Amino acid sequence: MLTPQEWTAGLLTGAEIEPLRTRPWADVWRVEAADGRWWLKVNKELTVYEPRLLAALATTGSSLLAESLVHASMPWTLIRDAGAPVRERFAGAEPAEIVAFWCTLLPAYGELQRVTPVPALRAAGLPDLTPDRLLDAFDALVADRRWFTTTANPELGPAELGRIVGSRDALAAAAAELAGGVPATIQHDDLHDGNVFVDVDGRCRIIDWGDAVLSHPFSTLRVTIDVLAYALELPADAPELVRVRDAYLEPWLAAGESRGDLLSQCELAVRTGGLIRALGWARALGTPEAGAELGFSDGPSGWLQRLADDLG
Repeated sequence: MLTPQEWTAGLLTGAEIEPLRTRPWADVWRVEAADGRWWLKVNKELTVYEPRLLAALATTGSSLLAESLVHASMPWTLIRDAGAPVRERFAGAEPAEIVAFWCTLLPAYGELQRVTPVPALRAAGLPDLTPDRLLDAFDALVADRRWFTTTANPELGPAELGRIVGSRDALAAAAAELAGGVPATIQHDDLHDGNVFVDVDGRCRIIDWGDAVLSHPFSTLRVTIDVLAYALELPADAPELVRVRDAYLEPWLAAGESRGDLLSQCELAVRTGGLIRALGWARALGTPEAGAELGFSDGPSGWLQRLADDLG
């Protein structure tokens, strides 16, 4: 059987392959080839769906996707270099310029969400965190007490764990309301300035879809707005970030959805988004021990603490 490196060498002329990083969820190599730089990503057990997802997304023809070559049966992907992360591109930029960028990018991302075929996402094996699955997913994660020791998260005493468990009723109510709203679709779930790249011609690409799930689309803003608020030193409800949220909702408004309904769903989706992030960390890490080596063992429980904050 071919190794990922041998597969790469067979596809790219003059490929020079250099290991870059190893993580519990994937390994990555830098590949210098005759036609430029590529990245070889080898997904591991709990994120093996990512190559199939990229193949499904490619059928949309969206300009936000980097060119990818996907192995037919192994979780291996070659991804053409997409330039530099927006975090670097806008380092030192004025807040207004950063806000304007996201007000342009997010409607395009929202349109990608709207046109992605859901059957293809299910066929790819994407984690199903549609609103009607959220409560069961919460119960399963809370029952896995490996993530709730003080070793994994020193902040977790009995009172804090009780607060997390106590958020279940509010989660159930929010999930029930979301279930009757905008249909579930692809949701990147880690959409921030480190996962959006810009090339020398100014073209944008969204990378790193390993955390993506099938969920209410608006949950994506839980991370996007959070990271923007931190970068711009603004509260999440600042007018600048409200503009970003409203820009993101434009594709659904254009499709005839009620603005009031969209805003209500958006609030609920963001409030429940901490659960999806917690599950993403548990899925990526696999075990608290794997997370401890990287300093991430509190990822699942830490996001559940934030979920309890948001639902409180």
